[in-house]
Formats: sequence, C-alpha cells, structure tokens
Amino acid sequence: MRGADVDDRQLRDDLMTMLIAGHETTAAVLTWAIFLLAQNPSKMSKAQEEIDSVLGEKRPTLERIKSLEYIRLIVAESLRLYPQPPLLIRRSLQPDKLPGGHQGPEEGYEIPAGTDIFLSVYNLHRSPYFWDRPNEFEPERFLIPKTSEGIDGWKGFDPTRTPGALYPNETMADFAFLPFGGGQRKCVGDQFALLESAVALALLLQKFDIELRGSPDDVKLVTGATIHTKNGLWCRIRGRTKAPK
Repeated sequence: MRGADVDDRQLRDDLMTMLIAGHETTAAVLTWAIFLLAQNPSKMSKAQEEIDSVLGEKRPTLERIKSLEYIRLIVAESLRLYPQPPLLIRRSLQPDKLPGGHQGPEEGYEIPAGTDIFLSVYNLHRSPYFWDRPNEFEPERFLIPKTSEGIDGWKGFDPTRTPGALYPNETMADFAFLPFGGGQRKCVGDQFALLESAVALALLLQKFDIELRGSPDDVKLVTGATIHTKNGLWCRIRGRTKAPK
C-alpha cells in the first residue's frame, strides 16, 4: 500500500495486527459503548432514530455507514472514555524537550535519548485541560471546536482539520485523542476496527433495546493490553417494540 517492498514476515505481522488485535479491541469498545448507551437512554434512542432513518431494515453498506454520523461519534466517544489500549509506550531515539503544557512554555520537559516514555491514554482522554466535562458521555463533543486556552504545545480541537475523515482522529485533536496512537507507529488497523465497530453497533441497535442488569457501579474495570469488565456486562436484551420502517 505504501509502494514499498515487504517480505512475508512483514505481511504476516500486519495481518496479525489487523485480524487479532483488531478483533480484541473491537470487542472491548463495543462492550463499553453498550455500557454507556444503557446509562443514557436518550442517546440510545437518538442512535436508533438515526439507524431507522438511514437503514430501516437494510444492512449497512459503506455508503450508509457514511450517513450514520451519530453511530460513528458514539464509537469515538467510547474509545475516548475507554481507550484500547489504555497505555502506549515509546522510546526516545534522541534528546528532545516536550512543551510545558498547562504550566506554560517556560517549563517544558527534557527527555534524554533512550528514555522509555509511558503515555497514559486513559488519563489523556479524561484530562480537564483538553476536554469539557471529561468524564461525561457526550458523542456530540466531536462536532464542536475547542480552543487551546493557552496550553503550551496544543493547538486545540478542530473537527475541520482533516476534511473528509469519517471518524475523529489524533490530527483533529492535536494528539489529545489517541485511541490508535499516532505518527509512524500508529495502529495499521484503525480504519478497519472503526468501520467494524460502527457496523456491529448499528446492527445491534437496529434490532434490540438494551438495559443494564444491576447498577453501573457493579461493573468493574480490569486493565491490561485493553480495558475489560471484571465479571462481564450483564444486560437485558429485548427485541425492539417498534420495528424499523
């Protein structure tokens, strides 16, 4: 795809990333999307209204997915609140200095060569410096620009920064949103995983209403390469009372 020669091992590694890592992370983000929607019935209804309008009883195609804007935003917001993976690790190949962030340009952070840097994507995505009401489930937030408010090294969030993009990405957020990493080491399967998640979520909400069994506080987190529920996500599933037109 890049126009470069690759050997069998590179091809195998890329396929492993897309097919295995993609399925693991997709399952996790769909779990948390349902968890969040079940606590916000009005947003679930809004999503189902969009599905009824765009799909009716039809199957999602790429062109129809392009019209399911709210479904795509739900997937992105679920990844913001429960990123898969929640932690990224990078090694500095040469000395550098990071911006001072909210402390201002006079501060900054010296990074020696060879330093291992752990990036807590979970904390980044819930930072009050970058996100309004950071712990709230608000898919609509990705439609609204946000200024940098004087944060050194951050350009703010601008949904028009990458015209034609189907999903919010790290460029729009100037790397305050990193569900798939960024730069040369960004996940190769990001678009595959996002499309797969949107299709699965649309098909589920097209046919079913979903309620949590018990309290949301009973759903505990287990973190590793991805964020899982400790004891599963127990729900009541009912066929929708009003069939799509």
